[in-house]
This record gives sequence, C-alpha cells and structure tokens, in this order.
Amino acid sequence: IDAENIAYFYTEEKINFLRTTDNHTYHVDYNLDKLEEMLDPERFFIFNRQFIISINSIDQMFSFSKSRVKINLKPPINLDKIESTERSPLFKEWLAGKE
Repeated sequence: IDAENIAYFYTEEKINFLRTTDNHTYHVDYNLDKLEEMLDPERFFIFNRQFIISINSIDQMFSFSKSRVKINLKPPINLDKIESTERSPLFKEWLAGKE
C-alpha cells in the first residue's frame, strides 16, 4: 500500500492495524515503534502511543483539558485520540511545520 493511501495505523487489543484513506483495514505484523522507524516523519506522527497518523487523516483538532489535544480522524474510528500533556507540544510543532 502506498504511503499516500495510508490514513493511520492503530493498536487495538494488542493487535496492530493499518487503515487506508478509502476505509479498508489490514492487520500489520510490525509494532508501532518499528513502523515509526519505517515511515516518513514529515508525513506521519506517533500519537498517544496508540496511533501513527498521516497528516492528511486529521479531520478536526480540539483543545482538551490540561493542555492536551484531541483529534478526529478520517476515516473515523471509535477509539480515543487524545495526546498527553507532555507530547501535545511536539504534536503542535509537527503540525506547525506542515503549514
């Protein structure tokens, strides 16, 4: 699958998945740490230790309590996507570099 077609990777119940921009889901053999090493950091960001998101998959972003960030992804997924207080500034810096 081409990187342009990857919306995000995520972990659910200790299993890793890839979701494409056209909403197909595939099992992935690599853990998120290994995937992070393999992916372009300009395009992908590890978010809350449960997701690696593509810049193009961010639908909405909200301020959340204690300076945290919450995002909605496209295609939508029914898992919490809230970044920690410690990592939220890194996420905002990554986004700022995309403008």
